Amino acid sequence: MLNHFLLLLVSFGLCYAALGESLPSSLKAEPQYRNAASYSWQDRHEAVVRRNREICPEYVIIGDSITHKWGGEPSDKVSGQGYDSWRSLFGRYRTTNMGFGFDYIDNAYYRVSHGELDGLSPRVIIMLLGTNNIGHRRDTARICAANMKALVELVKKKCPNSKILLLGVLPRQDMDFCIPVIKETNKFYKQLADGKTVFFANPGDLLQDDRSGRANKKYMSDGVHLNAAGYKILGVELQKILAELDPLYTPEGRTDLVYIGDSITNNYCKKEPPLQDFLPIWEEFYGRYHAKNLGVSGNLTGDVLARIDKGILDHVNPKVAIIMIGTNDTGRMKTEKETLEGIRKVVSSVQAKLPETHVMLLGILPSDIRNWHVPGASDPGGKFKKDMSINKQLAELYRGSRDVTFLDISGKFLKEDGSVNEDLFYDPQIVVINGKKAGPLHPNTKGQRLMAETIKPVLDKIMARSVR
Repeated sequence: MLNHFLLLLVSFGLCYAALGESLPSSLKAEPQYRNAASYSWQDRHEAVVRRNREICPEYVIIGDSITHKWGGEPSDKVSGQGYDSWRSLFGRYRTTNMGFGFDYIDNAYYRVSHGELDGLSPRVIIMLLGTNNIGHRRDTARICAANMKALVELVKKKCPNSKILLLGVLPRQDMDFCIPVIKETNKFYKQLADGKTVFFANPGDLLQDDRSGRANKKYMSDGVHLNAAGYKILGVELQKILAELDPLYTPEGRTDLVYIGDSITNNYCKKEPPLQDFLPIWEEFYGRYHAKNLGVSGNLTGDVLARIDKGILDHVNPKVAIIMIGTNDTGRMKTEKETLEGIRKVVSSVQAKLPETHVMLLGILPSDIRNWHVPGASDPGGKFKKDMSINKQLAELYRGSRDVTFLDISGKFLKEDGSVNEDLFYDPQIVVINGKKAGPLHPNTKGQRLMAETIKPVLDKIMARSVR
């Protein structure tokens, strides 16, 4: 038993030694208290660990004071000097600012090895470190790059499915010593990229004064840190880079999704329809795609075609167009054939206007409307059967299509016996026509969320396939 215990100790010692030998001797993985007057390093470390466990971030940016001062969460009295830029870059995404004032690469290594990325899988991990190693500790370019290589390898082990975006050390104004060392360090950093999981970019080139290697004063708050204008330059450049790396990232000002429909779609624009709250659902599920809501209450397929002719799709080039239309056609006693043909024409018209856009066509939601001011309300059962039949025909029509994905979500709105689940619609509870409660037509908050949740996995896959 004693021999076995000794063997375990020897084995542990050999493994530990091997681990130590794999790290450069210059890497001192430890906490730091160089900026204790401004913030508590340990408190921030604990806040980052706690936040990452709670939100499972889509993006994290590991850095020093340049990142720390930028914005985002966790925030403290150091944060927020580039708030507008941070909001434009990450405002729609779960993001953690893992910047710590006065950190060396060494301190970031300690933080990551002590839980900051444990159990996470961000889509992209951004790393902006090295200026303190060079400017404060006076590391050589080779030493700085060796330490960064160790940190990159650790991050890869912690988050094997994440992409790593390694940024070059930003230019400084102070100390001529730094300028050639930063240039050489960035050359070494670039060699760490493999173009598969680790990528390199050097947005600092845009912050230089005539490419001299020295930072342009108009972008700096001092010799090292950026001002609002500098953060804006950095943020805009990162938007472009992230859009190339991550198909689910949408730069501000670009529309990657349009949602075409009638009142069911239009309701997502409303903060508080009667007893409802739809806008947060829209922002949660579609905000990241900077989606345009092109739903108009009362629209039939012919109305949508007319709006397309008038230019509602001009000046946009989305990756995906979601179409949900047809319930008003059958509600106004259009035949199955007429409604089916109207939907087909809408799809064809969208494809003609947006030839590079993938169409997601949604089935008509089940509805046995009663007491409405439309002809279809006189035959609720007939409308219901007509809509379900149209959905089956649409599924067959677009089966195997590469450009159109048909998704029939009507089953989510039915009870086990096949009848409409009125608990998912707000009309029976709040719409009264001629003294009588109306039949189900418009999903309530629960129904709209159910619809968005059902669409999400299919939409995410289509977005991920898009190369634009």
